Amino acid sequence: MLQRARKARPYTKALDGGWGWMILLHFFLVNMFVMGMMKMFAIFFVVFQEEFESSSKQTGWIGFIMSSVGYSAGPLATIVCDLTGEKTASILGAFLVAGGYLISSWATSISFLCVTMGLLPGLGAAFLYQSASVVATKYFKKRLAFSTAIARSGMGLTVLIAPFIKVLIDLYDWTGITETVSQIIAGWVADQDWMKKYHYHKSYLILCGTTNLLAPLATTFPLLMTYTIFFATFAGGYLAMILPVLVDLSGGSRIQSFLGLVAFFAGMAILSGPTIAGWLYDYTQTYTGSFYFSGICYLLSSVSFFFVPLAEKWKNSLSR
Repeated sequence: MLQRARKARPYTKALDGGWGWMILLHFFLVNMFVMGMMKMFAIFFVVFQEEFESSSKQTGWIGFIMSSVGYSAGPLATIVCDLTGEKTASILGAFLVAGGYLISSWATSISFLCVTMGLLPGLGAAFLYQSASVVATKYFKKRLAFSTAIARSGMGLTVLIAPFIKVLIDLYDWTGITETVSQIIAGWVADQDWMKKYHYHKSYLILCGTTNLLAPLATTFPLLMTYTIFFATFAGGYLAMILPVLVDLSGGSRIQSFLGLVAFFAGMAILSGPTIAGWLYDYTQTYTGSFYFSGICYLLSSVSFFFVPLAEKWKNSLSR
């Protein structure tokens, strides 16, 4: 009985290597093949339009549901992970994704695909991403930012699994690569502990906001390329910081719940962002307003981090 108890006892020390690299590989593949599929939906867009003779609006609902559910189902994924454990939740997510795509091969309408290629894979993606993120925090501590950056870079490399579509590569490969390299560098820098990780996150958000506010000035192709490279670099930086900052600020406790809330609000942004941007374009007949709106949102999202020192002082005063 004592031997069984020892085997069942959970580990308490972050490994920062060893078997953790296999966990990291799993996290990388989830980002590349599952979360990255949301970016790859454009590959199927025209095919579905021609096959089912549907409008762009109707066909777009498939990818829209997949993306929004993939993030907004975060709280549900948290509950499932708490009840069944990360391994079971991950397996369930894999079945939902694989089953959804398999059933999609028998689709007879766009509404059918909204369920089989939108809802089911989106829900499965939420379970897989939530599980992989939580397990990664258990296996990495000192290298958490760097390991998370490597894992998230899989989403930027998704385009490499579709080399046969030359147009897609010509349009998107260099911006996926820029964002990927930025995430890896940002993760490595953050792990050096030169300053607290939330300062990096705050800085990247401010830089993203400033870049978007200046975007309307990019009236020539070289300037537009410059904007794209800078925004991809800063966006890669803040994306790499989300999980490490969340772990630092939460103290590692209740990470599943916090991660679920983060995913939920990201899903809400996916639901509302394109709608607001479209309304601004319809109203102004220019995309300038959309860039300004995006820039302001980035800047506002950084404001809360300026209050972290006050929150930490208040927390310390309560613990005395």
